Amino acid sequence: MTERRLRIAGAQITVTNDVAANEQRILRAIEQAGADEADFLLTPEGSLSGYRADFDRVEVAEATERVAEAARNAGVGLALGTCYKELLGEAEYCYNQVRIYPPQGDYLGYHAKILRCSRLEHPGTGEMKNYVEGTLRTFEYGGIRFGALICNDLWATPGWTTMPNPYLPWQLKRLGAEVILHAINSGTDLHNRPFHESSVALWCFKLGIHIVEVNAAKGEQQVNARSGVVGPDWEWLTMAADVGEAQFVCDIVLE
Repeated sequence: MTERRLRIAGAQITVTNDVAANEQRILRAIEQAGADEADFLLTPEGSLSGYRADFDRVEVAEATERVAEAARNAGVGLALGTCYKELLGEAEYCYNQVRIYPPQGDYLGYHAKILRCSRLEHPGTGEMKNYVEGTLRTFEYGGIRFGALICNDLWATPGWTTMPNPYLPWQLKRLGAEVILHAINSGTDLHNRPFHESSVALWCFKLGIHIVEVNAAKGEQQVNARSGVVGPDWEWLTMAADVGEAQFVCDIVLE
């Protein structure tokens, strides 16, 4: 059988509410991904806008165009984690997205977070009020079909999920996905870490897929879900340090 290969980079970077500072971190990550000859770079949840809904629509839209152009110039595809507002008439609709830009190609579209978080004590609040629910879909590049999920989309973490679990990794597999790009901004509560990481490994094993994980760095604190690539044999193919900013690159080989 013909071997297919996807060279994927992930940038575990700091995410703040300063869009200009976030943009500079993403531009540096694009430059490194280009030097590593990556096909795609994945950034964390909300990495450009900040993990929030109260951002300026125009500022984020303009910054999005700049980083997408930088990725095209570097010959790197970009899976950009950012919150984004669409203007329909006079109304703004806010989404938590992973936006997909192939290398030197046209914008393919986005995945918007579906399994949005709310606390058990206050169901229907938090992300369920802040962001419009997305629709699951897949993308294709180089003969490889892949999907994107955002943080709780994959986990349905106890304590943060008041919606029914739609088992989105399984749904992506049914849509033909062989790789899942998982943009995360999950914080530092280490009680959640065993659940987060074992959930990813179990989905990889049960579905026979690869999952690429990229979390947001949290200064000198450990993240509660490590960044890297998990393969279908339950093993980490590469793993970033769990403290501070880091960038990795990994070849995913498919038959």
